[in-house]
Amino acid sequence: MKKLLIGIIAFSIALSSCKKSLEKEFANPENYDKTGNLFAGMFTKTLYSWKLYVQDYGEWWWELAGTGSMGVAGYSQVCQRYITDRYSWFSTFDDLTGTTAFGSENQLWQNRLGAFYGSVNAWAVIKDNIAAVSGPELDDNKIYYSLTTVMKDYAALLAVDFYNGIPYSEAFKGKDRLFFPKYDDPKEIYKSVLDELKKISNDLPGEYDKMSTSAKAVFNTQDIAFRGDINAWVQYINAIRLKFAVRISGVEEAFAKTHIQDVLSKNNLPAVDQVWAMPYALMANGGGEWIRGIGEGWPATFIPDIIMRRMNRNSPSYEAGIDDPRLPVLAMPTKFSNFTSNPAVLDYRGVNMNADGQKAGYVAGERYYVGGPYGDLNEHLNQNARSMYSLATFARNEKYPVYMMSMAETDLLLAEVALKNLGATGKTAAAHIKDAISHSTDFWYKLNQNSPYAVGNAFMHPAKPSATDIGTYSDSIATRFNSRGNVEDKMELIMQQKYIHLNLMCPYELWAELRRTRHPKLEPMTFNSKVMKPLPERLRYPTGEQQTNPDNYATVKSQDNFTTPIFWVPTALRGVNPYWPNYNYE
Repeated sequence: MKKLLIGIIAFSIALSSCKKSLEKEFANPENYDKTGNLFAGMFTKTLYSWKLYVQDYGEWWWELAGTGSMGVAGYSQVCQRYITDRYSWFSTFDDLTGTTAFGSENQLWQNRLGAFYGSVNAWAVIKDNIAAVSGPELDDNKIYYSLTTVMKDYAALLAVDFYNGIPYSEAFKGKDRLFFPKYDDPKEIYKSVLDELKKISNDLPGEYDKMSTSAKAVFNTQDIAFRGDINAWVQYINAIRLKFAVRISGVEEAFAKTHIQDVLSKNNLPAVDQVWAMPYALMANGGGEWIRGIGEGWPATFIPDIIMRRMNRNSPSYEAGIDDPRLPVLAMPTKFSNFTSNPAVLDYRGVNMNADGQKAGYVAGERYYVGGPYGDLNEHLNQNARSMYSLATFARNEKYPVYMMSMAETDLLLAEVALKNLGATGKTAAAHIKDAISHSTDFWYKLNQNSPYAVGNAFMHPAKPSATDIGTYSDSIATRFNSRGNVEDKMELIMQQKYIHLNLMCPYELWAELRRTRHPKLEPMTFNSKVMKPLPERLRYPTGEQQTNPDNYATVKSQDNFTTPIFWVPTALRGVNPYWPNYNYE
């Protein structure tokens, strides 16, 4: 009974900030008896854990406000400040020692390894207790062990992508008095996880079929992601198998191909975007979710030119059919727009990493509203000389969903598979890119239209472009893709599309893809005549590892820096610095 009590307490603590809302949504775990309900509660607790799928406020505050845009999102040029020399700390933008620039805020970088163990520690509780049941009780609950294993495996791969080697095979064994786990080879972690995910995806339908009617009803309630749709879980597993197999294809092509080809043979990837709603409204000015962090860090949420100039084709005025159809819901129009003409002529401008080049315009008055996102929307539109990420779509969207996977992200993975002949997708890479643009446009307009912020304001909630305009734009990207002469030039366009689709929503995923592929090309940071092209390759281990696990830490100490590539970076790309030589690019 002690383990059961520990499990229930952990679940209660994890949900304490929104307990009343969740109790309306789920059966109260404190009323569960052992038969079946410990497992359901631990499964939901894991699904809801911060830094797994649900992004949290603290990390985002440090990412944007606490580090002055010198975290992952800033270095990857997913979002940035309107930089001039008034931000003196950018003079050390190229310092990757972890003392003055990237990684200098311990609160940001110390949490990710702990997040792996903290977010999925319920897996160990389920593992211990599932071994003690049999018969109908096992049939009703084995699915929770399988799905929590999926989340544990996913969290492990995220941790590898941040750190390289991590304690994995000996982790979660406190009950066996193993408190100082060894660091595993990251490549072997990837292989083990991918093989395990394959087995689970094959077993899940049969496990679900063995459940009683009443157990399926509990599962439907507790599964806040897919509401008991087991095929949606299989599709999700297939999608992440595809993602991480592609990620290691540059160093383990034969192994990756076996998984990619197996996934493709099943023809069962996500047929809808895999997102889910929180059981309560997000609060832009309170609560613990990432939306609050984006709101409070709003000066760092301007859209960099490497994204903006892909969407507006270097011409500020939005032109339907020529410019990216997602632009009006991803970005805020600037004060240079003609809001009163019929139709309105909307202007979109990104921020440049050439701080010296931006200074003259800033001094001349090309500034922005300093009232923040909680101020007057009209003042944002009247004063902002650069485009922020849309307040309606992002920072003030109290219905912003939790992201797991999307059709567009899957399309772009398939485009890379087709380009590199990693498997038979049935389409050309260009056709997959066109699918991605169409699905991504649907995705972002749906998120924007679901937002209750500034409803009725046509500049914040624009009508979705016509199918003709979307098709014209996607055709132009496909034509550009087909005109590129080699794989690397084509990868540049695939990754540009990935940046546009995942944007502020998934900066850590984009950082991983940037490091793996060396695309898309970034802009140099020019600050007080100093040109900088830094590339953080990984996070450093928490300092506590040196003190509490010194013998095992010693095996990875040599790579405990911000500059050693993760194992999945291909040898040929390890010396490639993904920067344009200047600011004149397509």
